[in-house]
Amino acid sequence: MWISNELSLRKQISAVLLVIASAAIVALSLAVSAHAATDADTVLGRWRFTAALDAADIASLDEREAAALIGKVFTISRQRVMFGSRDCGAPELEIERVEPDEYLREQAHASGENLGLPNPVTVVDLGCTIAFIKGKNRLVIFWKGWFFDATRLKGR
Repeated sequence: MWISNELSLRKQISAVLLVIASAAIVALSLAVSAHAATDADTVLGRWRFTAALDAADIASLDEREAAALIGKVFTISRQRVMFGSRDCGAPELEIERVEPDEYLREQAHASGENLGLPNPVTVVDLGCTIAFIKGKNRLVIFWKGWFFDATRLKGR
Protein backbone atom coordinates (compact mmCIF):
# COMPACT_ATOMS: atom_id res chain seq x y z
CA MET A 1 0.00 0.00 0.00
CA TRP A 2 2.84 2.39 0.84
CA ILE A 3 4.38 1.75 -2.62
CA SER A 4 1.12 2.52 -4.43
CA ASN A 5 0.72 5.75 -2.42
CA GLU A 6 4.30 6.71 -3.33
CA LEU A 7 3.60 6.06 -7.03
CA SER A 8 0.39 8.05 -6.83
CA LEU A 9 2.24 10.94 -5.16
CA ARG A 10 4.95 10.85 -7.86
CA LYS A 11 2.28 10.97 -10.58
CA GLN A 12 0.63 13.94 -8.87
CA ILE A 13 3.95 15.78 -8.53
CA SER A 14 4.74 15.07 -12.21
CA ALA A 15 1.33 16.38 -13.22
CA VAL A 16 1.80 19.56 -11.16
CA LEU A 17 5.28 20.12 -12.64
CA LEU A 18 3.87 19.64 -16.14
CA VAL A 19 1.15 22.22 -15.46
CA ILE A 20 3.71 24.70 -14.07
CA ALA A 21 6.02 24.21 -17.07
CA SER A 22 3.11 24.65 -19.49
CA ALA A 23 2.01 27.84 -17.72
CA ALA A 24 5.56 29.21 -17.87
CA ILE A 25 5.76 28.51 -21.61
CA VAL A 26 2.42 30.21 -22.23
CA ALA A 27 3.43 33.24 -20.12
CA LEU A 28 6.75 33.54 -21.95
CA SER A 29 5.12 33.34 -25.39
CA LEU A 30 2.57 35.99 -24.37
CA ALA A 31 5.36 38.26 -23.15
CA VAL A 32 7.27 37.81 -26.42
CA SER A 33 4.09 38.50 -28.43
CA ALA A 34 3.33 41.61 -26.37
CA HIS A 35 6.88 42.89 -26.92
CA ALA A 36 6.61 42.17 -30.66
CA ALA A 37 3.27 44.01 -30.89
CA THR A 38 4.76 46.97 -29.03
CA ASP A 39 7.73 47.12 -31.41
CA ALA A 40 5.47 46.87 -34.46
CA ASP A 41 3.15 49.54 -33.04
CA THR A 42 6.16 51.84 -32.57
CA VAL A 43 6.45 52.32 -36.34
CA LEU A 44 2.78 53.19 -36.91
CA GLY A 45 2.27 56.86 -37.72
CA ARG A 46 3.45 59.64 -40.00
CA TRP A 47 7.20 60.12 -40.37
CA ARG A 48 9.10 63.05 -41.89
CA PHE A 49 12.38 62.30 -43.63
CA THR A 50 14.95 64.57 -41.96
CA ALA A 51 18.23 63.40 -43.50
CA ALA A 52 19.63 61.07 -46.14
CA LEU A 53 22.11 59.15 -43.98
CA ASP A 54 23.78 56.82 -46.47
CA ALA A 55 23.21 54.68 -49.55
CA ALA A 56 23.55 50.97 -50.18
CA ASP A 57 26.07 49.78 -52.76
CA ILE A 58 23.23 49.68 -55.30
CA ALA A 59 20.63 52.46 -55.08
CA SER A 60 18.01 53.63 -57.55
CA LEU A 61 18.35 57.26 -56.42
CA ASP A 62 21.38 59.51 -56.82
CA GLU A 63 22.41 61.98 -54.08
CA ARG A 64 20.36 64.83 -55.57
CA GLU A 65 17.21 62.67 -55.76
CA ALA A 66 17.73 61.42 -52.21
CA ALA A 67 18.18 64.99 -50.96
CA ALA A 68 14.92 65.96 -52.67
CA LEU A 69 13.05 63.52 -50.41
CA ILE A 70 14.08 65.35 -47.23
CA GLY A 71 10.94 66.84 -45.65
CA LYS A 72 8.60 64.33 -47.34
CA VAL A 73 6.15 62.34 -45.21
CA PHE A 74 6.16 58.53 -45.02
CA THR A 75 2.95 57.04 -43.54
CA ILE A 76 2.72 53.64 -41.86
CA SER A 77 -0.63 52.22 -40.70
CA ARG A 78 -1.88 48.69 -40.24
CA GLN A 79 -3.87 49.06 -43.49
CA ARG A 80 -1.13 50.50 -45.74
CA VAL A 81 2.26 52.07 -46.18
CA MET A 82 2.21 55.29 -48.24
CA PHE A 83 5.02 57.47 -49.53
CA GLY A 84 4.04 60.19 -51.96
CA SER A 85 1.79 58.54 -54.55
CA ARG A 86 3.27 55.10 -53.83
CA ASP A 87 0.78 52.86 -52.01
CA CYS A 88 2.57 49.75 -50.78
CA GLY A 89 -0.57 48.14 -49.38
CA ALA A 90 -0.82 46.49 -45.98
CA PRO A 91 2.54 46.12 -44.22
CA GLU A 92 3.89 42.83 -42.90
CA LEU A 93 4.92 44.37 -39.56
CA GLU A 94 7.11 41.34 -38.84
CA ILE A 95 9.92 42.23 -36.49
CA GLU A 96 13.41 40.93 -35.95
CA ARG A 97 16.15 42.03 -33.55
CA VAL A 98 19.51 41.94 -35.31
CA GLU A 99 23.11 43.02 -35.11
CA PRO A 100 22.98 46.02 -37.50
CA ASP A 101 26.32 45.75 -39.31
CA GLU A 102 25.88 42.06 -40.09
CA TYR A 103 22.23 42.50 -41.14
CA LEU A 104 22.99 45.48 -43.38
CA ARG A 105 25.94 43.73 -44.99
CA GLU A 106 23.89 40.60 -45.76
CA GLN A 107 20.52 42.15 -46.66
CA ALA A 108 21.34 45.53 -48.20
CA HIS A 109 25.02 45.33 -49.15
CA ALA A 110 25.50 48.43 -47.00
CA SER A 111 27.34 49.64 -43.94
CA GLY A 112 25.69 50.77 -40.73
CA GLU A 113 28.53 53.13 -39.91
CA ASN A 114 26.62 56.35 -40.67
CA LEU A 115 23.16 55.25 -39.49
CA GLY A 116 23.54 55.60 -35.71
CA LEU A 117 21.57 52.43 -35.01
CA PRO A 118 21.48 50.79 -31.57
CA ASN A 119 22.93 47.28 -31.25
CA PRO A 120 20.89 45.16 -31.39
CA VAL A 121 18.35 47.01 -33.50
CA THR A 122 14.73 46.12 -34.20
CA VAL A 123 13.93 45.82 -37.91
CA VAL A 124 10.29 46.00 -39.02
CA ASP A 125 9.22 44.56 -42.39
CA LEU A 126 6.87 47.04 -44.05
CA GLY A 127 6.24 44.93 -47.14
CA CYS A 128 7.80 47.27 -49.69
CA THR A 129 10.73 48.21 -47.46
CA ILE A 130 12.06 48.04 -43.91
CA ALA A 131 12.37 50.39 -40.97
CA PHE A 132 14.90 50.30 -38.16
CA ILE A 133 13.70 51.54 -34.77
CA LYS A 134 16.14 54.10 -33.35
CA GLY A 135 13.77 55.25 -30.62
CA LYS A 136 10.12 55.89 -29.86
CA ASN A 137 10.00 58.84 -32.24
CA ARG A 138 12.88 58.05 -34.60
CA LEU A 139 13.28 55.54 -37.40
CA VAL A 140 15.73 54.83 -40.15
CA ILE A 141 13.69 54.00 -43.26
CA PHE A 142 15.28 52.26 -46.23
CA TRP A 143 13.87 53.65 -49.49
CA LYS A 144 15.13 52.98 -53.02
CA GLY A 145 18.61 52.11 -51.77
CA TRP A 146 18.96 55.01 -49.32
CA PHE A 147 18.69 55.11 -45.54
CA PHE A 148 16.70 58.10 -44.31
CA ASP A 149 16.49 59.39 -40.77
CA ALA A 150 12.83 59.98 -39.96
CA THR A 151 11.06 61.64 -37.04
CA ARG A 152 7.48 61.07 -35.96
CA LEU A 153 4.96 63.80 -36.77
CA LYS A 154 2.56 64.61 -33.95
CA GLY A 155 -1.18 64.36 -34.50
CA ARG A 156 -2.93 62.84 -37.46
